[in-house]
Amino acid sequence: MAKPHSNRPHADFRTRHRDKAHADAHDQGAEQQAGPLPNLPLVPRNSPKLIASKGELAELLDHLRQSGSFAYDSEFIGELTYIPKLCVIQVASSQQVALIDPLAGLDLAPFWELIADPTVEKVVHAGQQDIEPVVRHLDRPAAHVFDTQIVAGFVGMAYPVSLSKLVLELLDVKLGKGLTFTHWDQRPLSASQLRYAADDVRYLPAVRSILGERLDNAGHGDWAVAECDALCEPDQYRFNPDTQVNRVRGSGSLHPKGLAILRELVIWRDTGARLADQPPRAFVKDEVLVDLSRSPAKNIEKLRMVRGLPRPVESQHGQAILDAIARGLAHPADDLPEPRHIEENPVERFNADALWATAQALCAGQGVDPAVVGGRQDMAEFWRLLSGGGDVDSHRLMQGWRRPAIGDTLIKLVAGQAGISLDWTDGRPGSNVRER
Repeated sequence: MAKPHSNRPHADFRTRHRDKAHADAHDQGAEQQAGPLPNLPLVPRNSPKLIASKGELAELLDHLRQSGSFAYDSEFIGELTYIPKLCVIQVASSQQVALIDPLAGLDLAPFWELIADPTVEKVVHAGQQDIEPVVRHLDRPAAHVFDTQIVAGFVGMAYPVSLSKLVLELLDVKLGKGLTFTHWDQRPLSASQLRYAADDVRYLPAVRSILGERLDNAGHGDWAVAECDALCEPDQYRFNPDTQVNRVRGSGSLHPKGLAILRELVIWRDTGARLADQPPRAFVKDEVLVDLSRSPAKNIEKLRMVRGLPRPVESQHGQAILDAIARGLAHPADDLPEPRHIEENPVERFNADALWATAQALCAGQGVDPAVVGGRQDMAEFWRLLSGGGDVDSHRLMQGWRRPAIGDTLIKLVAGQAGISLDWTDGRPGSNVRER
């Protein structure tokens, strides 16, 4: 079968840009060497090498399993291929930090099995992209994950928070400037790359210990565990056209028929990007799909006039695009997707804003960042259900830990069955709910 057209000029441009950014990053890295390692409890001080043999990997995995808890991160290149290219895996127990080389031909199945093992705790920071390979390789979820970014939001800290800010706040250690643009697939890795990669996990065991103690004191352990478990749910790592439509930039402006077309185009784009081995948004940009959904082309001539649609893609996939549009246009009128954003009248907007402000106060009073619970859009949807007699129990704010944290209280407040008072004690906000 003929190899899909790769739209080579665009790929070459991205590669040249990446090469230049990589060189610039290493020039800066040479000027800004990381400082000496601090002598802190639970912070390993060794300088790791890149593990590239089966024996070394087996020995490391035995150590991590016996430790019962270890930190985990990964470095990958995601802008060039459909599946990000995994280049480095970083792990750290409280005794040692180590780096694994996925490009050395190692069988990584035992490592993914360890990430899926519920008897061993994995400590990550904003670990969604690090968890995805487990689902892809094993078709099973990661298990027993402690995400320090999530947990920080349950102990009176901001969510989301960067690792560098969290390490500075809890350990008084300033991390070196990260290598945002670098060739993680180069070999050998430079000393700067090895140090920065190691530092991404080196401090996580100590951070986890402090956050765990604060979590116990706050009494939010079950809530944080539930949210970290939700991070491991396999469905969010599998292609779902309904979910992906909501992630397309600009999709909120589309009417129901346009959303039906967009859904079909998202399915087509994912298939085409997979065949071309390109990230979907690099294969065809979001704005092109939205434009086609808003003003659907019905023949090749109209398709050729679509701004931003790469000509090689139009040439090879033109008929498939038109077929996707036709399927969207033929979607039954009584089963069209609902718009994500419903235009609020002035009274609805005021009431939704008031409910959101109340929810923020309730969260702050419990030491929980409101962003962990949800956003203003969630509150607008919740208000519409409350005021319109809809199925409130099905809403996200009434699911799992969110219901006792905020959902039940908001219902009582709107019904006039409760009131809240706010205070500020010992430098921390607090709230009290009074039943009426």
